Amino acid sequence: MPAPMSDFAKRLEPIGRILQLPDWYVWGSSAIDGPDGKVHLFTSRWPKSSGHRGWSTHSEIMHSVGESAEGPFEVVDVPLQGRGGHYWDAAMVHNPTIHQFDGRYYLFHIGNRDGRPFTQQIGVAVADDLYGPWERFDEPLLGPNQYRAWDWLMATNPAMLRHPNGQFWLYYKSWDMADKKRKMGLAIADDVMGPYEKHPDNPIVDYSDRGKQVEDAYVWIEDGTFYMLMADDNEGVVCRHGGALTTSEDGLHWSEPQIGYQTTDVYFEGEPTRRFERPQVLLRDGRPAYLYLSMQGDELDTSAVLRVGQ
Repeated sequence: MPAPMSDFAKRLEPIGRILQLPDWYVWGSSAIDGPDGKVHLFTSRWPKSSGHRGWSTHSEIMHSVGESAEGPFEVVDVPLQGRGGHYWDAAMVHNPTIHQFDGRYYLFHIGNRDGRPFTQQIGVAVADDLYGPWERFDEPLLGPNQYRAWDWLMATNPAMLRHPNGQFWLYYKSWDMADKKRKMGLAIADDVMGPYEKHPDNPIVDYSDRGKQVEDAYVWIEDGTFYMLMADDNEGVVCRHGGALTTSEDGLHWSEPQIGYQTTDVYFEGEPTRRFERPQVLLRDGRPAYLYLSMQGDELDTSAVLRVGQ
C-alpha cells in the first residue's frame, strides 16, 4: 500500500531552481531571514572538475543573499573552507544548517580531515552577523562513538533545535556497519556549544528492520509537536527518492512515516524523476514557510525551493 501523504506535503507549491553555478556542484541550501530584511542562504559547493564525489574532499560553504525567499540569490562570500593542516575539518566543510540563538548565529556543518568517512564529524562556526566574521573551533561538537557501536564510523548531517526545556538537541546521522543502514541519533547539551551527550536509546530513528534507511534530517517544533523531515533513500521507506516525514510528542519516539515531499517530476514540469536530498526548512513565526532541497542527477547539481502553503 502506498504511504499516506502528510499535510506538510499536501501544502507544497513548486517555485523552481534557485542556485546553479556553471563550474560548481551546488548542494543543500539552509536559509534564514536576516535583520537587513533579506534572506540569507548557506550552501555547499565544490568544483565540477573534482567530480560528484568531490564533495568529500573539496566542498566549501558559500553565502548567498536574496530579496525574497524565492530568489534570485547572489553569492556574496565563502565563509568556510577546509582549513588544511591537522584540523578535524582540514579537507572540507559541507551540509550547513544555520540557526540563531540569543542574538548570535550558529552555522552547523560537517567536516573531515582527509576525505575518508571515518573522519567525518559535526562542528559549528559562530558569528554576531550573517556577514561574519565567523569564529571556528579546533574541536568538533560531535564525533563517532567507540568501535562496534552503531555510530562508530561517523557522526554527520546535523539537525538542531532548542527544546522547550532550554536544552539543545542535536540530531545526527551515522552509517551502521553491522547492517549497512543509515540511522538517526540524538545528542543533548545544556549549552549550544556543548558538551553533547548521546542519548542512551540511540539510534532513535531506524528502519533497518524493513531493510530501508533515511538520512539528511531537518527537525522543528510546531504547536507542541516535533517534526522530522528526512531524505528517503534509494530503498524507499515511503517515497523512493522523495522525503519521509515523522512526528513525535517528545522528540524521542517517532510516528510511522508519511510522505514528506515527492520527486522532481511531480513539482517541475518536464523534469525526469530525480531524487531530492538535504531538506532544509525556512521557519517564519514558528511555522514552515519554504522548503529548500538539493536536486541530484542533473548535469550540475542544483538547489531548488518549494513554498509551504498555509
